Formats: sequence, C-alpha cells, structure tokens
Amino acid sequence: MRSFQAILFAAAATILAATCVVAEDTASSATKQHSTPATKDSTIMRSTVSCPNCPDRNCYECTLGHNTTLVANTGGLAFIQSLIGFKMPVDGSSVASCSIQIPAFTTPLQYPVTVQIFKADSSSWNEDTVTANNAPAPGNMVTSVLVPAYNNLPATDITAACQAADNRKFSVYIGTQFDRIEFWSKDSGNPAILHITTN
Repeated sequence: MRSFQAILFAAAATILAATCVVAEDTASSATKQHSTPATKDSTIMRSTVSCPNCPDRNCYECTLGHNTTLVANTGGLAFIQSLIGFKMPVDGSSVASCSIQIPAFTTPLQYPVTVQIFKADSSSWNEDTVTANNAPAPGNMVTSVLVPAYNNLPATDITAACQAADNRKFSVYIGTQFDRIEFWSKDSGNPAILHITTN
C-alpha cells in the first residue's frame, strides 16, 4: 500500500504537469505586439504652378524623398500627398490588427481637417528618385479620419493594408480631403510607426 506522502507527491506532480501544459498552451496562443518604423517616405507634388527648385520648374519632377517634413494638401492648383513605405517583420497573413502612427504636425491645426489614407498600388519606389511622374498610383482608400483643431492624427487602423502587403512590403498615401497638413519625416529622425498585433 502506498504511503500517504507518496500519494500526495503523485497528486502534486500531476497538478504541476497540467499547469505547465495550460501555461504553454496559453503562451503559444497569446497575441504578440510589434512596432516597426517606416523604411522610406516622400512628398509627392502634383501641381500646375511653377516649382523653382524642381527640374525645369516642373512640380511633377520634384524629388522630395529626403526632406525633413512631409506634406499633404488638397485645394487650389495643388494636389500633394505623402507616400510612406513599410517593411513588416511578419507576414500579412498573421496580422490580426495594424495601425499607423504618423509624427506630430509641425504646426497645430487651426481648424478640423479630414485626413485620408490610401494603399499605394506598389511599394517599388525609391526615395532618391520618386516623383509625381513615376510614383505608384493611389489605390483604394483605407480610412478617413476627422482630426479636431489643435490635435494630431491618432494611431489609425490600417489593418487591411497590412494584411495585403506583398512580401511584407507595402506603402500608403496620406492625403487630405481639403486643406493642408505637414508632419515630420523619416529624415528628421521621426518616422511613421506601424503597430502590429499578430495572432
């Protein structure tokens, strides 16, 4: 007949083993958080006015991939968007949720502005050479956010764009419905950040 102590020991060992299995299962099923900065960004200038600092004063030939700020503007004779590229640390198929955090606006908004985010048709572009003439086309709008006066754009859900990444790479356009915004770029040391949750 087994001693009472032996029975207690066996029972404790069984409970401990079961606890370890549960803990392991919980850890394996837990979601993980990832944050990754933009790998490239540029302002894409589409304007019919003269741009003195561009080749032949043609705004469509401006290369603005190394400016310290990014601009978006809709109105007048200018249609300007910010193009931002990312390389994700995970495959799009494993993304449960994903948000983009752009840096603070360089000057406070004086009135509400609607910011629009589009997925670019391609991420095959280079900061050194991208212009309005060779930049990828904006695809479908991912989201639209009304930013109140004296606020910055909050972390904004772009899960669909992250999940549709090609070989973990994708790019988005930041634009406005009306009016103008300006925010810090990667070259300022303040890149846009992706916040990713994986299954």
